[in-house]
Amino acid sequence: MNRPTWLARLIKWSRSEYFWLALAAIWTSFLTVTYGVLFESHSYRPEMLLGGVVVAVVLFLLGWAHPALYLVGAFLIGLLNGIYAHTAHYWHIGDLPVRVETALDSSGGEMSEFLDQFVVHSKFAWVLIAYVVIALALGVWVWYLHHKHVQQAPQHPWRRLGRGLAAAVVVGSLGYWVVASSYPAVALGVTSVQVYTRVNPVLKRKENVAAFMAHAKPLHCTATFDKIVYVQGESANRDYMHAYGYDLPTTPFLDGLKNKVQIRAISPANQTMTSIPILLTPATVENYDVFYTSPSIISDLRRCGYQTFWLSNQLRYSPYTDTVSSIAAEADVVRFVLEELNPSTTPPDGALFEIFSPDEVVPGRKQAFFFHLMGSHYEWSRRYPPDQALIPHPKDRIEEYVNTIYYTDHILERLFDLFQQRGENVLFIYTSDHGEWMTATAGGHADAHPYQEEYRVPLVFWATHPEVLRPIAEATQGRIVNTETLDLQIRFLLGLEDDPGISYSYKVLSLGPGRVMDYRDLPYLNHRETH
Repeated sequence: MNRPTWLARLIKWSRSEYFWLALAAIWTSFLTVTYGVLFESHSYRPEMLLGGVVVAVVLFLLGWAHPALYLVGAFLIGLLNGIYAHTAHYWHIGDLPVRVETALDSSGGEMSEFLDQFVVHSKFAWVLIAYVVIALALGVWVWYLHHKHVQQAPQHPWRRLGRGLAAAVVVGSLGYWVVASSYPAVALGVTSVQVYTRVNPVLKRKENVAAFMAHAKPLHCTATFDKIVYVQGESANRDYMHAYGYDLPTTPFLDGLKNKVQIRAISPANQTMTSIPILLTPATVENYDVFYTSPSIISDLRRCGYQTFWLSNQLRYSPYTDTVSSIAAEADVVRFVLEELNPSTTPPDGALFEIFSPDEVVPGRKQAFFFHLMGSHYEWSRRYPPDQALIPHPKDRIEEYVNTIYYTDHILERLFDLFQQRGENVLFIYTSDHGEWMTATAGGHADAHPYQEEYRVPLVFWATHPEVLRPIAEATQGRIVNTETLDLQIRFLLGLEDDPGISYSYKVLSLGPGRVMDYRDLPYLNHRETH
C-alpha cells in the first residue's frame, strides 16, 4: 500500500534532526510567551511573540552549528522564561529592575522560604520546570539524531560550527535591536546583569557615612534617656493585634502597658529593603534618594554620646548591596543570630537573648539598642516555639500568623522587663517594617499591586516619664500616621528637633523608590481604611 506523498514526507522529516530542532526551538521560545499573552496580559505584550521568532531562529542556528550549543541556549532561555512566567503569575512583573533587585538582595533564608512556598508547593512552578526539562530533552534527541547522521555521512564539523555561530550572532544582534529586547528571557537576563554589575549606591552610602562620622561634631541632646530600646518588627499587621481591636488575646503585654502612646500607623513601603531606610533616615516616600547620602538615627545617637547596638535575627545579606545592613553597620556593636549561633535555620526571636548579655546593659551609661526581629515573616509556623503558641494546633495560615503576633508580644515583654526593671530612664519604641496580607491558605507582602494590609503596622511609644510623649500623643490622636518620619519623632524626643514631624501622608511605595501609590486607593481583603 502506497502512502500519500504528504505522509511520506512527514515520516521522512520526523527522522531528521532539523525537524526536531525546529520543534525544540519553537517549544522553547514560544510556549510560555504564548501563555502569557493569552492569560497574563498585565505582564506580557503581543510584540513579545515577534521576539520569540528571533529567539527561535537563533536557537535553530545554534543547534545547526552543534546540538550542544542549542542545549546551552535552551537551558538559559527556558530558565529565564520560566522565572519571568512564575513572577508574572504570582505577583505581576511591575517594574522589572525593582523585581530583580529585590531578588538579588534577598537573604539565603528568605530565598529558601520563597522556594518552599512558591516552588516546592506550587503546581504552576512544577509545570514550568517540566517545560524546561522537555526543552532539554528535545535537545538531547536532536543531538542523538545528529550523531547518528554524522556517523552515516561524515562532514566538516568545524566549518558548520563556524557558519552556524556566525549566523546566530548576526541574527541575534539584529533581532535584539529590533524586537528581542522586549522578549521575556532577554529582558530579564539583560536587566539582571545591569542590576548586578552597576555601581550600587548603597556601597557609596556606607563610604559617605563613614567619612562623615570621622569628622562629625557631637550633638547636644537635651533628653535624659539612659536607655533607648527600638524594636524593629517584621511583617506585623496590626489588624491581628488585640491592642488594635483583634478578637483573640494576641497582645497581653501591650494591652496592659500603661501610659503607652499607641498609633494607628501605615508603613512607607511594603518590603523591608525599602521600608527600614525610610524609617531610620531622613528619606521619605517621595524623596527616597536622601537615604544614599544621609546617616541614620543610629549615627545621630552616637553623636549624642550613646553606645549603640544592632542585634538582629535576620541575615546580614550582602555587605555591599543591602540597605538594612548598611544602617546596621553604623552601630558600635553589630551582631546577627545566624552568625553568632550558626543555627541550621532561622530560630524564633528568643534567640536574640543569646547574642547579648544583660551585663552589657550598663547602669548609668547612655545606650541605645536596636533589635531586628524575624517577627511574623513567612514561614509562620517556624516563627514561634510550639509550646508558646496561643493556638496550640493551628488549622490554617491565619492561625499560624496569629501565633507569631502573640509570640512577638512575648518578646516585647521580655525586652521591656529587662530594661525597665533597672530603674533607669527608658524610651521604648516598637513598630514593623510592613504588614502582611493573609488568607486561610496563603499570605505575603511586596506585591507590585499591593493590598492595604501590606502597610498596616503598629507604632507604640513608651517612656519612663510619659509627659515627654504628650506632643506625639496629641498630634496622632485619631489619625492614621505614616511612619516615613519616624526618625524625626526620635530626634524630637532626643531634643534635636522642635517639632515631632508627624506625617499624615497616605503616599506609600510599592516595592521600591518611584512607585508611589495612595494607600486609600489600594484594594483590601478584610476592611478598607480611608481616614
